[in-house]
Amino acid sequence: MSAAVLQATGIHKAFGGAVALHDARLSLHAGEIHAVMGENGSGKSTLLAILSGAQRPDSGSIGFDGKSFGALDPVEARAAGIAIVHQEPQLAPTLTIAENILMGRLPATGGFLNWRRINARAQAVLNMLDIDVDVRTKVAELSIGRRQMIEIAKGLVDEPRILLLDEATSSLDEADAAILFRLLRSLRAKGVAIAFVSHRMTEVMQLADRATVLRDGHFIGTTPIAETDERGLVAMMVGRDLKSYWHRAPARPGRALLELRDVSRGYLRDVTLTVRAGEVVGLAGLVGSGRSALMRTVTGVKAAKSGAILVDGKRVDPRSPAHAHRAGIGYVPEDRKAEGLVMGWSIQRNAALSRMNLRGPMAFLGGSFDRQAFADGSKGLKIKATDPGQRVSELSGGNQQKVVIARELATRPKVLLLDEPTRGIDVGAKEDIYAQISKLVGEGMGMLIASSELQELLGVCHRICVLYQGRIVAEFDAEEATEEGIAYWAAGAHELETPSQGTVVA
Repeated sequence: MSAAVLQATGIHKAFGGAVALHDARLSLHAGEIHAVMGENGSGKSTLLAILSGAQRPDSGSIGFDGKSFGALDPVEARAAGIAIVHQEPQLAPTLTIAENILMGRLPATGGFLNWRRINARAQAVLNMLDIDVDVRTKVAELSIGRRQMIEIAKGLVDEPRILLLDEATSSLDEADAAILFRLLRSLRAKGVAIAFVSHRMTEVMQLADRATVLRDGHFIGTTPIAETDERGLVAMMVGRDLKSYWHRAPARPGRALLELRDVSRGYLRDVTLTVRAGEVVGLAGLVGSGRSALMRTVTGVKAAKSGAILVDGKRVDPRSPAHAHRAGIGYVPEDRKAEGLVMGWSIQRNAALSRMNLRGPMAFLGGSFDRQAFADGSKGLKIKATDPGQRVSELSGGNQQKVVIARELATRPKVLLLDEPTRGIDVGAKEDIYAQISKLVGEGMGMLIASSELQELLGVCHRICVLYQGRIVAEFDAEEATEEGIAYWAAGAHELETPSQGTVVA
Protein backbone atom coordinates (compact mmCIF):
# COMPACT_ATOMS: atom_id res chain seq x y z
CA MET A 1 0.00 0.00 0.00
CA SER A 2 1.22 3.51 -0.84
CA ALA A 3 2.15 6.02 1.85
CA ALA A 4 -0.71 7.89 3.53
CA VAL A 5 -1.66 11.13 1.75
CA LEU A 6 -3.48 12.34 4.85
CA GLN A 7 -2.99 11.17 8.41
CA ALA A 8 -4.77 12.39 11.53
CA THR A 9 -3.39 11.33 14.92
CA GLY A 10 -4.27 12.08 18.53
CA ILE A 11 -7.36 14.09 17.56
CA HIS A 12 -9.27 15.42 20.55
CA LYS A 13 -12.42 17.55 20.32
CA ALA A 14 -14.91 18.56 22.99
CA PHE A 15 -18.04 20.69 22.81
CA GLY A 16 -18.47 22.14 26.27
CA GLY A 17 -18.38 19.17 28.62
CA ALA A 18 -19.20 16.64 25.89
CA VAL A 19 -16.17 14.89 24.40
CA ALA A 20 -16.74 14.11 20.72
CA LEU A 21 -13.29 12.69 19.92
CA HIS A 22 -10.57 11.36 22.20
CA ASP A 23 -7.23 10.30 20.69
CA ALA A 24 -8.92 9.48 17.38
CA ARG A 25 -6.86 8.69 14.29
CA LEU A 26 -7.33 7.97 10.61
CA SER A 27 -4.98 7.47 7.67
CA LEU A 28 -6.08 7.79 4.04
CA HIS A 29 -4.10 6.42 1.09
CA ALA A 30 -4.20 7.32 -2.59
CA GLY A 31 -6.38 4.96 -4.62
CA GLU A 32 -8.29 3.72 -1.56
CA ILE A 33 -11.89 3.82 -0.39
CA HIS A 34 -11.75 3.90 3.38
CA ALA A 35 -14.96 3.38 5.41
CA VAL A 36 -15.26 5.36 8.66
CA MET A 37 -17.75 3.53 10.86
CA GLY A 38 -19.43 3.83 14.21
CA GLU A 39 -22.79 4.43 15.85
CA ASN A 40 -24.36 7.87 15.92
CA GLY A 41 -22.39 9.97 18.37
CA SER A 42 -19.18 8.02 17.79
CA GLY A 43 -17.43 11.06 16.30
CA LYS A 44 -17.38 10.19 12.58
CA SER A 45 -18.87 13.45 11.32
CA THR A 46 -16.75 15.50 13.72
CA LEU A 47 -13.58 13.80 12.46
CA LEU A 48 -14.47 14.47 8.81
CA ALA A 49 -15.37 18.06 9.66
CA ILE A 50 -11.91 18.51 11.21
CA LEU A 51 -10.21 17.03 8.15
CA SER A 52 -12.16 19.40 5.87
CA GLY A 53 -11.29 22.44 7.99
CA ALA A 54 -14.85 23.06 9.14
CA GLN A 55 -13.91 22.28 12.77
CA ARG A 56 -10.68 22.89 14.70
CA PRO A 57 -9.44 20.07 16.97
CA ASP A 58 -8.53 20.89 20.56
CA SER A 59 -5.35 18.87 20.12
CA GLY A 60 -3.72 16.40 17.74
CA SER A 61 -2.10 16.73 14.33
CA ILE A 62 -3.00 16.36 10.68
CA GLY A 63 -0.27 15.24 8.30
CA PHE A 64 -0.61 16.24 4.66
CA ASP A 65 1.93 16.42 1.82
CA GLY A 66 4.79 15.79 4.22
CA LYS A 67 3.75 18.65 6.50
CA SER A 68 2.12 18.55 9.92
CA PHE A 69 -0.72 20.88 10.90
CA GLY A 70 -2.47 21.43 14.18
CA ALA A 71 -5.56 22.22 12.13
CA LEU A 72 -6.68 23.12 8.62
CA ASP A 73 -9.07 25.91 7.71
CA PRO A 74 -11.60 25.49 4.86
CA VAL A 75 -9.53 27.57 2.43
CA GLU A 76 -6.37 25.54 3.14
CA ALA A 77 -8.29 22.28 2.82
CA ARG A 78 -9.81 23.26 -0.52
CA ALA A 79 -6.44 24.47 -1.84
CA ALA A 80 -4.94 21.14 -0.78
CA GLY A 81 -7.55 19.26 -2.79
CA ILE A 82 -9.78 18.14 0.10
CA ALA A 83 -13.53 18.16 -0.55
CA ILE A 84 -16.38 17.08 1.72
CA VAL A 85 -19.92 15.93 0.92
CA HIS A 86 -22.31 16.43 3.83
CA GLN A 87 -25.13 14.14 4.92
CA GLU A 88 -27.57 17.04 5.01
CA PRO A 89 -27.26 19.02 1.75
CA GLN A 90 -25.70 22.45 2.32
CA LEU A 91 -27.59 24.13 -0.51
CA ALA A 92 -29.30 27.46 -1.18
CA PRO A 93 -32.79 26.43 -2.33
CA THR A 94 -33.57 29.71 -4.12
CA LEU A 95 -30.46 29.46 -6.32
CA THR A 96 -30.02 27.27 -9.39
CA ILE A 97 -28.26 23.91 -9.46
CA ALA A 98 -25.31 25.47 -11.28
CA GLU A 99 -25.00 28.31 -8.76
CA ASN A 100 -24.99 25.82 -5.89
CA ILE A 101 -22.42 23.53 -7.48
CA LEU A 102 -19.98 26.40 -8.08
CA MET A 103 -20.79 28.35 -4.91
CA GLY A 104 -17.80 30.49 -3.95
CA ARG A 105 -15.99 29.97 -7.26
CA LEU A 106 -18.33 31.34 -9.91
CA PRO A 107 -16.22 32.29 -12.97
CA ALA A 108 -16.47 35.89 -14.15
CA THR A 109 -15.33 37.77 -17.25
CA GLY A 110 -14.71 41.52 -17.10
CA GLY A 111 -16.39 41.76 -13.71
CA PHE A 112 -19.54 39.95 -14.87
CA LEU A 113 -20.50 36.35 -14.15
CA ASN A 114 -19.88 34.10 -17.13
CA TRP A 115 -23.11 32.11 -17.16
CA ARG A 116 -22.10 30.03 -20.16
CA ARG A 117 -19.01 28.77 -18.31
CA ILE A 118 -20.93 28.35 -15.07
CA ASN A 119 -23.66 26.23 -16.63
CA ALA A 120 -21.23 24.23 -18.79
CA ARG A 121 -18.99 23.38 -15.84
CA ALA A 122 -21.95 22.38 -13.68
CA GLN A 123 -23.39 20.27 -16.50
CA ALA A 124 -20.07 18.42 -16.87
CA VAL A 125 -20.24 17.36 -13.22
CA LEU A 126 -23.87 16.30 -13.51
CA ASN A 127 -22.92 14.18 -16.52
CA MET A 128 -20.41 12.34 -14.34
CA LEU A 129 -23.28 11.50 -11.99
CA ASP A 130 -25.65 10.60 -14.84
CA ILE A 131 -28.17 13.27 -13.73
CA ASP A 132 -30.53 14.45 -16.44
CA VAL A 133 -31.76 17.83 -15.17
CA ASP A 134 -31.44 21.41 -16.36
CA VAL A 135 -28.66 23.14 -14.36
CA ARG A 136 -30.79 26.32 -14.36
CA THR A 137 -33.43 24.57 -12.21
CA LYS A 138 -33.91 26.00 -8.71
CA VAL A 139 -32.79 23.59 -5.99
CA ALA A 140 -36.11 24.16 -4.18
CA GLU A 141 -37.83 22.22 -6.98
CA LEU A 142 -35.77 19.06 -6.40
CA SER A 143 -36.53 15.98 -4.31
CA ILE A 144 -34.42 15.09 -1.28
CA GLY A 145 -32.55 12.46 -3.28
CA ARG A 146 -31.78 14.86 -6.11
CA ARG A 147 -30.58 17.51 -3.65
CA GLN A 148 -28.16 14.97 -2.22
CA MET A 149 -26.79 14.30 -5.70
CA ILE A 150 -26.23 18.05 -6.15
CA GLU A 151 -24.37 18.08 -2.82
CA ILE A 152 -22.15 15.30 -4.18
CA ALA A 153 -21.61 17.30 -7.39
CA LYS A 154 -20.37 20.22 -5.28
CA GLY A 155 -17.68 17.96 -3.84
CA LEU A 156 -16.55 16.79 -7.27
CA VAL A 157 -16.40 20.07 -9.16
CA ASP A 158 -12.80 20.85 -8.13
CA GLU A 159 -11.52 17.33 -8.96
CA PRO A 160 -10.33 16.65 -5.38
CA ARG A 161 -7.33 14.55 -4.36
CA ILE A 162 -9.11 13.60 -1.13
CA LEU A 163 -12.90 13.14 -1.04
CA LEU A 164 -14.76 12.91 2.28
CA LEU A 165 -18.33 11.59 2.10
CA ASP A 166 -20.46 11.82 5.25
CA GLU A 167 -23.52 9.59 4.77
CA ALA A 168 -23.69 10.68 1.14
CA THR A 169 -26.05 7.84 0.20
CA SER A 170 -28.55 8.23 3.05
CA SER A 171 -31.09 10.00 0.78
CA LEU A 172 -30.33 8.04 -2.40
CA ASP A 173 -32.25 5.12 -3.83
CA GLU A 174 -30.53 2.00 -5.16
CA ALA A 175 -30.13 3.36 -8.69
CA ASP A 176 -28.53 6.67 -7.69
CA ALA A 177 -26.32 4.92 -5.15
CA ALA A 178 -25.11 2.54 -7.88
CA ILE A 179 -24.18 5.53 -10.07
CA LEU A 180 -22.23 7.07 -7.20
CA PHE A 181 -20.43 3.80 -6.50
CA ARG A 182 -19.30 3.48 -10.11
CA LEU A 183 -17.95 7.00 -9.93
CA LEU A 184 -16.14 6.36 -6.64
CA ARG A 185 -14.49 3.26 -8.07
CA SER A 186 -13.41 5.32 -11.08
CA LEU A 187 -11.94 7.99 -8.80
CA ARG A 188 -10.15 5.33 -6.78
CA ALA A 189 -8.58 4.01 -9.98
CA LYS A 190 -7.30 7.54 -10.68
CA GLY A 191 -5.59 7.69 -7.29
CA VAL A 192 -8.12 9.71 -5.29
CA ALA A 193 -8.22 8.95 -1.55
CA ILE A 194 -11.81 8.53 -0.36
CA ALA A 195 -13.19 8.45 3.18
CA PHE A 196 -16.70 7.05 3.17
CA VAL A 197 -19.14 7.17 6.11
CA SER A 198 -22.18 4.92 5.78
CA HIS A 199 -24.57 3.04 8.07
CA ARG A 200 -25.43 0.64 5.25
CA MET A 201 -23.28 -2.41 5.84
CA THR A 202 -23.79 -3.79 2.33
CA GLU A 203 -22.32 -0.60 0.87
CA VAL A 204 -19.27 -0.84 3.08
CA MET A 205 -18.66 -4.51 2.28
CA GLN A 206 -19.05 -3.95 -1.47
CA LEU A 207 -17.18 -0.68 -1.79
CA ALA A 208 -14.50 -0.18 0.86
CA ASP A 209 -10.91 -1.42 0.95
CA ARG A 210 -10.38 -0.76 4.66
CA ALA A 211 -12.54 0.35 7.58
CA THR A 212 -11.75 2.40 10.67
CA VAL A 213 -14.17 2.07 13.58
CA LEU A 214 -14.86 4.72 16.20
CA ARG A 215 -16.86 4.17 19.39
CA ASP A 216 -17.80 7.01 21.74
CA GLY A 217 -15.10 9.16 20.12
CA HIS A 218 -12.35 6.58 20.64
CA PHE A 219 -10.37 4.82 17.92
CA ILE A 220 -11.25 1.11 18.09
CA GLY A 221 -9.32 -0.24 15.13
CA THR A 222 -8.65 -0.33 11.39
CA THR A 223 -9.15 -3.51 9.41
CA PRO A 224 -9.01 -4.57 5.74
CA ILE A 225 -12.52 -5.37 4.54
CA ALA A 226 -11.26 -8.62 3.03
CA GLU A 227 -10.32 -9.81 6.53
CA THR A 228 -13.65 -9.20 8.26
CA ASP A 229 -17.41 -9.47 7.75
CA GLU A 230 -20.54 -7.56 8.72
CA ARG A 231 -20.87 -9.15 12.14
CA GLY A 232 -17.24 -8.44 12.92
CA LEU A 233 -17.63 -4.76 12.03
CA VAL A 234 -20.86 -4.45 13.98
CA ALA A 235 -19.23 -6.01 17.05
CA MET A 236 -16.43 -3.43 16.83
CA MET A 237 -18.97 -0.61 16.49
CA VAL A 238 -21.32 -1.47 19.32
CA GLY A 239 -19.11 -3.60 21.56
CA ARG A 240 -21.45 -6.57 21.31
CA ASP A 241 -22.74 -9.08 18.80
CA LEU A 242 -26.13 -8.22 17.33
CA LYS A 243 -28.10 -11.43 17.06
CA SER A 244 -31.32 -11.67 15.05
CA TYR A 245 -30.67 -8.16 13.78
CA TRP A 246 -33.88 -7.76 11.76
CA HIS A 247 -36.28 -9.07 14.46
CA ARG A 248 -38.91 -9.99 11.86
CA ALA A 249 -42.12 -10.95 13.63
CA PRO A 250 -43.71 -14.33 12.81
CA ALA A 251 -46.31 -13.96 10.06
CA ARG A 252 -49.78 -14.06 11.66
CA PRO A 253 -51.93 -11.81 9.45
CA GLY A 254 -55.37 -11.06 10.85
CA ARG A 255 -58.18 -8.74 9.82
CA ALA A 256 -57.61 -5.98 7.28
CA LEU A 257 -56.58 -2.78 9.09
CA LEU A 258 -55.76 -0.60 6.08
CA GLU A 259 -57.31 -1.03 2.63
CA LEU A 260 -56.59 1.09 -0.43
CA ARG A 261 -58.98 0.66 -3.32
CA ASP A 262 -58.01 2.23 -6.64
CA VAL A 263 -56.47 5.26 -4.94
CA SER A 264 -55.27 7.93 -7.38
CA ARG A 265 -53.71 11.36 -6.98
CA GLY A 266 -51.48 13.08 -9.49
CA TYR A 267 -48.75 10.58 -10.30
CA LEU A 268 -50.44 7.76 -8.34
CA ARG A 269 -52.76 5.58 -10.40
CA ASP A 270 -55.31 3.05 -9.13
CA VAL A 271 -53.27 1.85 -6.15
CA THR A 272 -54.85 -1.10 -4.38
CA LEU A 273 -53.28 -2.83 -1.38
CA THR A 274 -54.15 -4.24 2.04
CA VAL A 275 -52.26 -4.19 5.35
CA ARG A 276 -53.51 -6.69 7.92
CA ALA A 277 -53.16 -6.87 11.65
CA GLY A 278 -49.88 -8.55 12.61
CA GLU A 279 -48.31 -7.86 9.22
CA VAL A 280 -45.54 -5.65 7.81
CA VAL A 281 -46.02 -4.65 4.17
CA GLY A 282 -43.13 -2.99 2.33
CA LEU A 283 -43.13 -0.46 -0.50
CA ALA A 284 -40.17 -0.71 -2.89
CA GLY A 285 -39.41 1.50 -5.86
CA LEU A 286 -36.95 3.99 -7.29
CA VAL A 287 -37.00 7.73 -6.59
CA GLY A 288 -40.13 9.11 -8.25
CA SER A 289 -41.96 5.79 -8.19
CA GLY A 290 -44.60 7.16 -5.83
CA ARG A 291 -43.64 5.59 -2.48
CA SER A 292 -43.64 8.82 -0.47
CA ALA A 293 -46.56 10.25 -2.45
CA LEU A 294 -48.64 7.22 -1.51
CA MET A 295 -47.71 7.57 2.17
CA ARG A 296 -48.64 11.26 2.14
CA THR A 297 -51.95 10.47 0.43
CA VAL A 298 -52.95 7.82 2.96
CA THR A 299 -52.12 10.17 5.85
CA GLY A 300 -53.99 13.15 4.41
CA VAL A 301 -51.01 15.39 3.70
CA LYS A 302 -52.37 15.48 0.15
CA ALA A 303 -55.89 14.11 -0.23
CA ALA A 304 -56.69 11.37 -2.75
CA LYS A 305 -58.52 12.48 -5.91
CA SER A 306 -60.34 9.19 -6.33
CA GLY A 307 -60.60 5.75 -4.81
CA ALA A 308 -61.25 4.72 -1.22
CA ILE A 309 -59.18 4.40 1.98
CA LEU A 310 -60.53 2.17 4.74
CA VAL A 311 -59.29 1.63 8.29
CA ASP A 312 -60.59 -1.43 10.10
CA GLY A 313 -63.35 -1.78 7.54
CA LYS A 314 -64.56 1.83 7.73
CA ARG A 315 -64.04 4.36 4.95
CA VAL A 316 -62.05 7.35 6.17
CA ASP A 317 -60.42 9.14 3.18
CA PRO A 318 -58.21 11.43 5.33
CA ARG A 319 -58.12 15.11 4.43
CA SER A 320 -55.40 16.06 6.93
CA PRO A 321 -52.89 14.35 9.26
CA ALA A 322 -55.17 15.19 12.19
CA HIS A 323 -58.02 13.36 10.43
CA ALA A 324 -55.69 10.39 9.82
CA HIS A 325 -54.67 10.28 13.50
CA ARG A 326 -58.29 10.25 14.61
CA ALA A 327 -58.94 7.39 12.16
CA GLY A 328 -56.11 5.32 13.65
CA ILE A 329 -53.33 6.01 11.14
CA GLY A 330 -49.83 6.98 12.34
CA TYR A 331 -47.19 8.39 10.00
CA VAL A 332 -43.40 8.77 10.31
CA PRO A 333 -42.27 11.03 7.44
CA GLU A 334 -39.11 10.64 5.36
CA ASP A 335 -37.47 13.88 6.49
CA ARG A 336 -37.48 13.88 10.29
CA LYS A 337 -35.97 17.36 10.64
CA ALA A 338 -38.15 19.19 8.13
CA GLU A 339 -41.43 17.33 8.69
CA GLY A 340 -41.13 15.26 11.85
CA LEU A 341 -39.70 17.47 14.61
CA VAL A 342 -39.62 20.98 15.99
CA MET A 343 -35.90 21.07 16.64
CA GLY A 344 -35.97 23.82 19.28
CA TRP A 345 -38.63 22.07 21.39
CA SER A 346 -38.12 19.43 24.05
CA ILE A 347 -38.22 15.69 23.47
CA GLN A 348 -41.48 15.28 25.38
CA ARG A 349 -43.24 18.19 23.63
CA ASN A 350 -42.28 16.70 20.24
CA ALA A 351 -43.55 13.30 21.40
CA ALA A 352 -46.92 14.89 22.23
CA LEU A 353 -47.47 16.66 18.90
CA SER A 354 -49.58 13.99 17.19
CA ARG A 355 -51.53 13.11 20.33
CA MET A 356 -52.74 16.70 20.38
CA ASN A 357 -54.80 15.86 17.29
CA LEU A 358 -56.89 13.48 19.40
CA ARG A 359 -57.91 16.21 21.85
CA GLY A 360 -60.60 18.82 21.47
CA PRO A 361 -59.74 22.42 20.51
CA MET A 362 -60.38 23.63 24.08
CA ALA A 363 -58.40 20.89 25.84
CA PHE A 364 -55.64 21.99 28.22
CA LEU A 365 -52.25 20.73 27.05
CA GLY A 366 -49.60 21.24 29.68
CA GLY A 367 -46.42 19.63 30.90
CA SER A 368 -48.18 16.58 32.31
CA PHE A 369 -49.78 15.94 28.91
CA ASP A 370 -46.35 16.05 27.24
CA ARG A 371 -44.76 13.78 29.84
CA GLN A 372 -47.52 11.20 29.57
CA ALA A 373 -47.41 11.20 25.75
CA PHE A 374 -43.66 10.66 25.84
CA ALA A 375 -43.95 7.89 28.43
CA ASP A 376 -46.63 6.08 26.42
CA GLY A 377 -44.98 6.47 23.01
CA SER A 378 -41.35 5.77 23.92
CA LYS A 379 -41.78 2.41 25.65
CA GLY A 380 -39.26 -0.04 24.22
CA LEU A 381 -37.53 2.48 21.92
CA LYS A 382 -34.48 3.01 24.17
CA ILE A 383 -34.22 6.76 23.56
CA LYS A 384 -30.89 7.98 24.94
CA ALA A 385 -31.25 11.43 26.48
CA THR A 386 -30.26 13.20 29.68
CA ASP A 387 -33.87 14.21 30.35
CA PRO A 388 -37.22 14.25 28.49
CA GLY A 389 -37.06 18.03 28.76
CA GLN A 390 -33.85 18.10 26.71
CA ARG A 391 -34.05 19.81 23.31
CA VAL A 392 -34.51 17.31 20.53
CA SER A 393 -31.85 19.14 18.49
CA GLU A 394 -29.24 17.90 20.96
CA LEU A 395 -29.92 14.22 20.20
CA SER A 396 -28.20 11.99 17.67
CA GLY A 397 -30.00 11.21 14.42
CA GLY A 398 -31.02 7.78 15.65
CA ASN A 399 -32.56 9.14 18.84
CA GLN A 400 -34.31 11.92 16.92
CA GLN A 401 -35.88 9.27 14.70
CA LYS A 402 -37.01 7.34 17.77
CA VAL A 403 -38.71 10.51 19.07
CA VAL A 404 -40.67 10.82 15.79
CA ILE A 405 -41.76 7.19 16.12
CA ALA A 406 -42.69 7.77 19.78
CA ARG A 407 -44.77 10.77 18.66
CA GLU A 408 -46.89 8.49 16.47
CA LEU A 409 -47.06 5.58 18.90
CA ALA A 410 -48.42 7.97 21.53
CA THR A 411 -51.63 8.10 19.44
CA ARG A 412 -52.00 4.30 19.73
CA PRO A 413 -52.50 3.83 15.96
CA LYS A 414 -54.06 0.76 14.44
CA VAL A 415 -51.72 0.99 11.46
CA LEU A 416 -48.37 2.77 11.32
CA LEU A 417 -46.80 4.11 8.11
CA LEU A 418 -43.02 4.57 8.13
CA ASP A 419 -41.26 6.34 5.25
CA GLU A 420 -37.50 5.55 5.29
CA PRO A 421 -37.65 4.65 9.01
CA THR A 422 -33.89 4.14 9.45
CA ARG A 423 -32.39 6.64 6.99
CA GLY A 424 -29.05 7.94 8.23
CA ILE A 425 -28.99 6.19 11.60
CA ASP A 426 -26.53 3.68 13.01
CA VAL A 427 -26.86 -0.09 13.30
CA GLY A 428 -27.59 -0.05 17.03
CA ALA A 429 -30.48 2.40 16.61
CA LYS A 430 -31.73 0.43 13.61
CA GLU A 431 -31.82 -2.76 15.66
CA ASP A 432 -33.82 -0.99 18.39
CA ILE A 433 -36.36 0.20 15.81
CA TYR A 434 -36.60 -3.21 14.14
CA ALA A 435 -37.16 -4.82 17.55
CA GLN A 436 -39.96 -2.35 18.30
CA ILE A 437 -41.59 -2.96 14.91
CA SER A 438 -41.54 -6.70 15.60
CA LYS A 439 -43.02 -6.24 19.07
CA LEU A 440 -45.85 -3.97 17.89
CA VAL A 441 -46.72 -6.16 14.93
CA GLY A 442 -46.70 -9.19 17.21
CA GLU A 443 -49.28 -7.37 19.34
CA GLY A 444 -51.56 -6.87 16.32
CA MET A 445 -50.57 -3.54 14.77
CA GLY A 446 -50.26 -3.26 10.99
CA MET A 447 -47.23 -1.61 9.38
CA LEU A 448 -46.60 -0.12 5.94
CA ILE A 449 -42.91 0.64 5.36
CA ALA A 450 -41.38 2.50 2.40
CA SER A 451 -37.62 2.10 2.09
CA SER A 452 -34.91 2.52 -0.50
CA GLU A 453 -32.86 -0.19 1.27
CA LEU A 454 -33.93 -3.49 -0.23
CA GLN A 455 -32.19 -5.47 2.50
CA GLU A 456 -34.29 -3.66 5.07
CA LEU A 457 -37.52 -4.55 3.27
CA LEU A 458 -36.40 -8.15 2.87
CA GLY A 459 -35.39 -8.31 6.53
CA VAL A 460 -38.52 -6.96 8.23
CA CYS A 461 -41.48 -7.30 5.82
CA HIS A 462 -43.90 -10.15 5.27
CA ARG A 463 -44.97 -8.86 1.86
CA ILE A 464 -43.35 -6.34 -0.50
CA CYS A 465 -45.23 -4.30 -3.11
CA VAL A 466 -43.22 -2.72 -5.93
CA LEU A 467 -44.17 0.71 -7.26
CA TYR A 468 -43.25 1.84 -10.76
CA GLN A 469 -44.45 5.12 -12.26
CA GLY A 470 -47.15 5.54 -9.64
CA ARG A 471 -48.59 2.04 -9.85
CA ILE A 472 -48.09 -1.20 -7.95
CA VAL A 473 -46.72 -3.53 -10.59
CA ALA A 474 -45.71 -6.57 -8.53
CA GLU A 475 -46.08 -8.12 -5.10
CA PHE A 476 -43.78 -10.59 -3.35
CA ASP A 477 -44.15 -12.78 -0.29
CA ALA A 478 -41.12 -12.65 1.98
CA GLU A 479 -40.18 -16.23 1.17
CA GLU A 480 -39.94 -15.62 -2.58
CA ALA A 481 -38.58 -12.08 -2.61
CA THR A 482 -35.03 -11.34 -3.76
CA GLU A 483 -33.16 -8.10 -4.40
CA GLU A 484 -32.85 -9.04 -8.07
CA GLY A 485 -36.56 -9.74 -8.43
CA ILE A 486 -37.61 -6.49 -6.77
CA ALA A 487 -35.08 -4.45 -8.76
CA TYR A 488 -36.37 -6.04 -11.99
CA TRP A 489 -39.83 -4.58 -11.44
CA ALA A 490 -38.71 -1.31 -9.82
CA ALA A 491 -36.53 -0.45 -12.82
CA GLY A 492 -39.31 -1.12 -15.34
CA ALA A 493 -37.63 -4.14 -16.95
CA HIS A 494 -41.02 -5.87 -16.97
CA GLU A 495 -42.06 -3.55 -19.81
CA LEU A 496 -39.42 -5.11 -22.05
CA GLU A 497 -39.97 -8.83 -21.51
CA THR A 498 -42.15 -11.45 -19.86
CA PRO A 499 -41.11 -11.70 -16.17
CA SER A 500 -40.22 -14.89 -14.35
CA GLN A 501 -40.40 -13.54 -10.79
CA GLY A 502 -43.12 -12.06 -8.60
CA THR A 503 -46.87 -11.80 -9.01
CA VAL A 504 -48.02 -9.49 -11.77
CA VAL A 505 -50.58 -7.03 -10.46
CA ALA A 506 -50.40 -4.33 -13.16
